[in-house]
Amino acid sequence: MSFLGAKGKEATMLMAMVGSYVVGIIVAIVAQPWSDWLGPSFSASRLALSYVVSALMYLIPGLIAMLLFAENQEWLAPPGKYTPDIEYKPFSPYILTAAAIVGAVYAVGGILTGINVDVPALITSFSATYFGPIVCFLGIFFGFFVRYAIGGAAWLATPLLIPEIAWIDAGVWSLASYIYWLLVRKLGKGASGAMRLVYFIIGLIEMVVLHVIGWIFVYAFTLNPWEAFIGYITFAFSTWYPTTIVFVLIGAVIGESVYYSRTSLMEVE
Repeated sequence: MSFLGAKGKEATMLMAMVGSYVVGIIVAIVAQPWSDWLGPSFSASRLALSYVVSALMYLIPGLIAMLLFAENQEWLAPPGKYTPDIEYKPFSPYILTAAAIVGAVYAVGGILTGINVDVPALITSFSATYFGPIVCFLGIFFGFFVRYAIGGAAWLATPLLIPEIAWIDAGVWSLASYIYWLLVRKLGKGASGAMRLVYFIIGLIEMVVLHVIGWIFVYAFTLNPWEAFIGYITFAFSTWYPTTIVFVLIGAVIGESVYYSRTSLMEVE
């Protein structure tokens, strides 16, 4: 069995990832959250819908992305430190330490989001390009609970959303990171400089797209009737979201530059 060029277990997991994502979109559209029948913004019905859709579109695919990433031994090694004779574990001290650091920086950076500056986007995109999906998911998921506890998510309408927001952000970046690594680290491996640049640009675009879908469609669209949804996205794109895009691009460029310099040094040695 082959799917998107993959075979066997990898193909099955990719099909499950794509299938879950598509089902999530269908569930959201069938529920018609733009209408009033689900009640006002953040009603119990909307919370339930949002939890289901976010689980299908980002929690499950994000977890699958971690599993797929773990299939590649070279990716599990610290950049520039891969040795074929060593077996690398998906939850090694290196990965767990990196996740803890990412989570801490992400949590503290969230404090500035209160003044409409999305600093966490910088650390998340850096982590996506440099560390990969496992560090992204673990660091961001647990980091959000810390972020909320220290006042970095005062914008959250209700504490009932804490777990969901944690896995939306974690899932967004786990999934975006895996796609990025497929493009740049797998397809771009051995490619010309021009093609590597093309894969990198596509990787940047998919990061922004998946982030937009996560926050505008999965979060705002399911939790608000039409008028409130329009108000939300108007506010978002006129205040904090432009900083999100800027920091995503900056973080990704820094992460890729550092990763490339470390792995290039290994090749020279």
